[in-house]
Amino acid sequence: MNTTQLECFVQVANNLNFRRAADELHLSQPTVSKQVSSLEEELGETLFIRNTREVSLTSFGSSFLPDAREILRLSYAAAERARKRAEGTELAIGYSDPNDLMRLSPVLDRIRQERPSFHVTLNLGPRDANVDKLAREQLDVVLGFEGSSIGATCIRFEPLSTDGLSCIVRGDSPLAELEEAGHEEVAGHPQVICLPAGIRRRGYKAQGTLPKTDESHTITCSTTTEAFCLVNAGFGYALVPTVETMPDPSQKALRWRSSAKATFGAYVHEAARGDLIPRFLEIAREEYGKQA
Repeated sequence: MNTTQLECFVQVANNLNFRRAADELHLSQPTVSKQVSSLEEELGETLFIRNTREVSLTSFGSSFLPDAREILRLSYAAAERARKRAEGTELAIGYSDPNDLMRLSPVLDRIRQERPSFHVTLNLGPRDANVDKLAREQLDVVLGFEGSSIGATCIRFEPLSTDGLSCIVRGDSPLAELEEAGHEEVAGHPQVICLPAGIRRRGYKAQGTLPKTDESHTITCSTTTEAFCLVNAGFGYALVPTVETMPDPSQKALRWRSSAKATFGAYVHEAARGDLIPRFLEIAREEYGKQA
């Protein structure tokens, strides 16, 4: 099955006329007929009912048509992405938490100024799912914390920032008067904990990193965005990765003593071509280094 066969099938289905389909495709009518017949032979099914007066889709042809259109759409989109990547004008970036994008804007801005035709797409999803897409070259970069569960040997991790935790409190909390906090200061206060796997594995193994609090006074989040929401709603302080700390005038970020460290960075494909990804990593290291 190839795109020429599918294009001929779709155009005939759209027109229900082989001659008009051939005109739109700039092919001869016998060529279109041959391509459709070869597709039918490959599928083992008849796609059209033909007679001297009209052409109509079979039930199989009607069922196959939406998938044929989708295959063509994906094929055209993949070719366009490949062209833009080869030209160094497009970057597809995966991320797993909206706050992963906190420090990304200045990186993208600098690339955009350097390359006026630069285009970026962002893909929200679980880190491992995004890394699978990266392995299949459907993404160019995946932002996230370093982890040991990446199985694809074609993927490498490029560190951008290594830091620990911040203690986020609402502006009207008694804790907001502090610049630094630890177990003693937060004792008795309800807490919200949102830690990525990279910090969580290190954190629970590091004695004294996380406060021990009655479970009834603790809420665990899956994203830092959720944690900031709960802090603003008055559910307590939140421990979040410093790299993902969101500036908010209604909140204050305190330094957290004895933080376990975790490395935030970018997963990239070993076979990445062109100079766009190396340039992205170069600028990202500079920008993340400024904000660390």
